[in-house]
Amino acid sequence: MAVIMPTGGGKSLCYQLPAVALGRLCVVVSPLIALMQDQAQHLEQAGIPSGFINSSLDWPEQLSVRRRAESRSLRLLYLSPERLVRDDTLEWLKRLDIAFFAIDEAHCISEWGHEFRPEYRQLRVIREAFPEKPIAAFTASATRQVRHDIVHQLALRDPAKFVVSFHRPNLRYLSRECVSREQLPLLLRALKAYPEGNVIVYAGTIKAVEETADWLRARSVPAVAYHGKMEAADREASQNRWMSGECRVLVGTLAFGLGINKPDVRAVIHLAMPKSVEQYYQEAGRAGRDGQPADCALLWQKKDRALLAHFIQEIADSNERERAWQRYHAMRRYAEGERCRHRTICLHFGETPKWETCGSCDACGSVPEWLAGPVTAEPRLRHKKDRVPRQQISGDLDAAARDRLRAWRLRLASADRVPAYVILHDATIDNLCRLRPRTLDEMLAVPGMGPKRVERFGAEILSLLRG
Repeated sequence: MAVIMPTGGGKSLCYQLPAVALGRLCVVVSPLIALMQDQAQHLEQAGIPSGFINSSLDWPEQLSVRRRAESRSLRLLYLSPERLVRDDTLEWLKRLDIAFFAIDEAHCISEWGHEFRPEYRQLRVIREAFPEKPIAAFTASATRQVRHDIVHQLALRDPAKFVVSFHRPNLRYLSRECVSREQLPLLLRALKAYPEGNVIVYAGTIKAVEETADWLRARSVPAVAYHGKMEAADREASQNRWMSGECRVLVGTLAFGLGINKPDVRAVIHLAMPKSVEQYYQEAGRAGRDGQPADCALLWQKKDRALLAHFIQEIADSNERERAWQRYHAMRRYAEGERCRHRTICLHFGETPKWETCGSCDACGSVPEWLAGPVTAEPRLRHKKDRVPRQQISGDLDAAARDRLRAWRLRLASADRVPAYVILHDATIDNLCRLRPRTLDEMLAVPGMGPKRVERFGAEILSLLRG
């Protein structure tokens, strides 16, 4: 099976739910240590037995996970491609009751993919070692050529293919060429337009990340930096502050974001042109996962094109260099083009929409106030009302109760070292503050409040709602 589903579309559920329903083990191939740790942790908190084995665990910890798998108590086991293809790992896996294999970020297997990883090519051994086991491949960013390559490289046998539309109508795509002196003032103007929710700002280099975060903090905008050269503890602290809602703006490089599932990101702003449409779609797609309106803004400069071209010229392999040039020209067509950006993205991934204009990008006339007109200063501007209406329960919202619940959620999330949304989503808090349940039974009827949440938090929430 091959599944192509947009970022935030629920790919993980496609293998997590079958593993739970079957009551057997699913082995998940995941590319990053932090990603597999994060997903396993959230599943465990949801009551789904899960584990991972990677270099971050010492031997006793690895042994504990292995024993849980051998005793059939695990439902999901996360492994890196490097570890899975080892002979000793394959021999051990043959002794387990495995229902199926799931390959996450499957575009990494293709040389035509924007994040090709040679170790993913070796995953063909799964078919050789487990000829009868189902294999499912998942990705959010695969063109038709990449999809064909995934099927070929994994030796999938007449697989079912599920390709969900790449159109995400709640996102508004924006692209603007900036001169150097106006880019940061424009960024500041944008951040003032999103008073609620979180924002991701992508900068092209480590230096740019640090300078941008410092520049924002100097102007009273709480911002944290995140990049690969930071100490692991500092990176984790930055991510936790952002995930918990303590600091709503994160400035990062590409080292940030893979596997991040924060639903209330209201804007993703790029300060440099990405190397491919696939990369941009994946990063921008971290906005609006709650289905509410969100903006994806690309504020690029002419020097971005020269820098990308320089890196492409440095590629030694002629075939890979040609593929990089193709990605470069596609990215420029998106950034510089004057046609519907939603349609441009869909066409890039092999989807032909029946519509010509979306009404939700700058090329189709939807431009926020902060992006309109020249940038001559750093004025405070009001943001236009969201074009797409928010789907919320009607009724007056108890703002004081909402503040109490958010403060309580932040304390609990910090104590448990989990993202705030794991405790309660913003939308759930708003529902509680509109419906104002008076009993635990009434709370069960509030969207977002399942039996486990009511059992764990119900009494505290009722107390906070009463004030």
